[in-house]
Amino acid sequence: MLEILGKYHEEWILMGKAIGIPDDLVEDFVQECYIRINKYVKDEKMIMYNDTEPNKFYFYRTLRNLWLDYNKAKSKFDFSSIDAPNFWITQDTEGLIDYIKVKDDKDRAEGKLLNLIESEVDSWEYWYDKRLFTIYYFSDVTMRGLAENTGISLSSIYNSLKNYRQRLKDSLGEDWQDYLNEDYEKI
Repeated sequence: MLEILGKYHEEWILMGKAIGIPDDLVEDFVQECYIRINKYVKDEKMIMYNDTEPNKFYFYRTLRNLWLDYNKAKSKFDFSSIDAPNFWITQDTEGLIDYIKVKDDKDRAEGKLLNLIESEVDSWEYWYDKRLFTIYYFSDVTMRGLAENTGISLSSIYNSLKNYRQRLKDSLGEDWQDYLNEDYEKI
């Protein structure tokens, strides 16, 4: 099966580039597809139309899913060089803000705004509010996922999050408007 897939290698490369995989990564993603298919496909009928022709759509789906998973994982982290200025500046409040780049006014204003949000959340009286806000807004967990994992009703989570947004809007709305209007020095 892999020998037949290998005959279409150039086509897989072009397919990867069409998906949007950069030239320097596309070869690695195609190789990873070979590995995944070899590891997980037990029935060759899933990947082969007949003895000589592979199911190109199956390969496309595998390649695209690898690319989407890569982008999703990459978006969770802020990769930066250890040589970058201010690399060692970190915040230690439950990891909400690990690293803030301070290269221009917008980044500094964004950092100030995030610090204001963090301070406001830290000032809330109940640990439940702080924790729910942190989990929802700083992770990829959906409201339904939260409800299923915690046993808290979906409507309770929804109403709590709505109230948190309103609290932040009431206390930081003016700063948010300054940020949107690019009046960074007012924040």
